[in-house]
Amino acid sequence: MLMRAVDLMEKWIITTGFVVATLLLFTNVVLRYLFDTGFTWVLEAVQYLFAWVVLIGAAHGVKEGVHLGIDILVERFSKPVRRRLALLALSACLAFVSIVLWLSIDYTLRIREWGDLSLDLQIPQWIPYLAIPVGLSLMLLHFLNVGMQILRGEISSIHKREGTEHLEDIEEIYK
Repeated sequence: MLMRAVDLMEKWIITTGFVVATLLLFTNVVLRYLFDTGFTWVLEAVQYLFAWVVLIGAAHGVKEGVHLGIDILVERFSKPVRRRLALLALSACLAFVSIVLWLSIDYTLRIREWGDLSLDLQIPQWIPYLAIPVGLSLMLLHFLNVGMQILRGEISSIHKREGTEHLEDIEEIYK
């Protein structure tokens, strides 16, 4: 239930962020070229929206297994070895995300203490920077979920393999 709510929230943020950013940019271009005016804050708003979209999207990509994975050598190993290698890769991902998450929380809290405002929108600067720890927290959650799926034997890697769904069937034919 929680994961379904997280999935829905991620999709909503990604979709809404893209739509709002596109509409803001389109409106500003029309205003600039047709009426020789525009909003000065649009570029900053779009940059912040894209930061949220990219970081939440990266976390959602972990859940969907769409991040790039090069496993041409790993595919040559037996299933138990592939599983161990997937857990090793997952451990590296968890370590990296955990460290960067910790540092991003510290940095966001420092920015909040400084009390700076963004240049054009005049919002607290820590709000746009909050996208980093939020996105990384979601990524950590999805990596942990992927790890549980690997341990239960439901999946054998941290990414989906395109075109290899029937690899074992093909190997059987040519034996």
